[in-house]
Amino acid sequence: LQWWRGEIDRLVAGRPSHPLASALLPLRDRRDVDLALHHEMLVAADLDLARMTYSTWQELDAYLVRSAGIAQTLIAAVLAGERGLAPAEREFARRLGAALRQCEMLFELDRDLARGRLYAPTTALEAVGLAPEAFVQDRRTPAARSFVAGWQDRVQSELALLPAILAEPALRSAQRHGLVLAALHARWLETRSAVSAPAGGPRPELGAFTRLWTAWRTALHHG
Repeated sequence: LQWWRGEIDRLVAGRPSHPLASALLPLRDRRDVDLALHHEMLVAADLDLARMTYSTWQELDAYLVRSAGIAQTLIAAVLAGERGLAPAEREFARRLGAALRQCEMLFELDRDLARGRLYAPTTALEAVGLAPEAFVQDRRTPAARSFVAGWQDRVQSELALLPAILAEPALRSAQRHGLVLAALHARWLETRSAVSAPAGGPRPELGAFTRLWTAWRTALHHG
């Protein structure tokens, strides 16, 4: 991670050495594309390695923005082009990234806990009568099942609200990739039960036709 911090600084200065960073170099002078934001993604990686826990949904959201919202913001800025990133697009990208990362958390819940990573806010767990330690040990209790189902509902509601952030048709057209991602993840969550599969087991995937149909229909709707 320390090496990558230096590489991001080199990228910002226009002299990267890694092939991936070199591939990003043409974006350096694009409007609203701040390549230094990649540092925030490294902060999120540090938090993961430290197995950081989060007390509130607000604290978790700060991590989510660093972990995935930054990447979506950079993508949105590239797609916005020379007109620049509208405030609505910036908000959309931030919230899209946060929602997508939470989808991953829900599907990888048992695997993350097995690695010592608890992302569920501790005060939210305690508010429904769950000690964090008990949640780590058993997600099959009624209280744990209810919490996970509520978290899933929370993410599904956020995914459903995302299109409304882009009120102007031109913005929706420009950010169709994000709207397609939101629709695909919403369908993905529909395949998930309130409790994740046992650690090491396969996670449900959308069928090829469902992915194609959902993506096509969403892109057409927002074109």
